[in-house]
Amino acid sequence: MNINELKDFNTVKEIAFGIAEDLLKEVEKVKNVNKENFITGFNKCFINYLKNEYVKFDGRVSRCQYWMFAIYSILIGIAISLIAFILPFLSILSTLYFLGILVPSVGISVRRLHDINLSGYWFLLSLIPYLGFVAVVFLFAIRGDNKANDFGPKVKK
Repeated sequence: MNINELKDFNTVKEIAFGIAEDLLKEVEKVKNVNKENFITGFNKCFINYLKNEYVKFDGRVSRCQYWMFAIYSILIGIAISLIAFILPFLSILSTLYFLGILVPSVGISVRRLHDINLSGYWFLLSLIPYLGFVAVVFLFAIRGDNKANDFGPKVKK
């Protein structure tokens, strides 16, 4: 992906429709998820990533791998927050979880940007209030390069 392509409105429109089409396909896949698939996905996309690639910032990660990690992280964060709300003396768990997941979250975000052939420094856009978050989510949703790029070979799904 060349960032100069985003200057043309028709190109941005085409990318947005591509993202919408891909999301619809993913929703169809999610409809077929059952408890076994959920646990398998959790082990593959969250536990194995934390065990094997905790502080890895080089290489690439697919859109699916990124979003699955993000979804599982959010679900766990919500569960821990609910526990901390019910049992206030366990509120330190939320802080510990946030600190523990911070580095791998930044790492997988940088690797997701590498998949669309952008430097990890683009993640700094997320520091801009509101607009930066929207811009980064848009970048994370773009389909990755189908061939090797500056950051490594094509990602296996």
